[in-house]
Amino acid sequence: MTSISTLKTAYRHIKWSSGNSGFTLLEVMISVSIIAIIFVSLFRMQSGSISLAETGRFNTLAPMLAGQVLIKIEKDIRTWSEVEGNFGENYPEFRWTCEIVDFPLHELNFISKESNHQLKKITIGIIGSSGRSSLKTETWRVVFDSTEKP
Repeated sequence: MTSISTLKTAYRHIKWSSGNSGFTLLEVMISVSIIAIIFVSLFRMQSGSISLAETGRFNTLAPMLAGQVLIKIEKDIRTWSEVEGNFGENYPEFRWTCEIVDFPLHELNFISKESNHQLKKITIGIIGSSGRSSLKTETWRVVFDSTEKP
């Protein structure tokens, strides 16, 4: 009888241990699917963060760079002829464009016909490295006669 009870105990042990010996293929596939979904979400979030950081950098630097170009133009506004350029080694990923249009002041009713003042519309564009980001700013400047002061 001892041999029968020993066999029953061994059979119970084998039956109990074989049910918990590892994961089924279905459990492994579900786990891998959950991990893949989590990783895809994390990578997408990281990509979005990088894109937002790049946009934020452009939105911060572009107005400052446009101001630098405008200062250069104002120093030599009468003879300015450049229409595009870059910012050299400091900001190699940015480019600028410029358009200056003259507007005759004597066409306005409240300006005397003898005045040689000029009104100039200055349009400055800043383009980022990717080409997707751009800023366009317009301003007006009065250029006084060389003999008169404002």
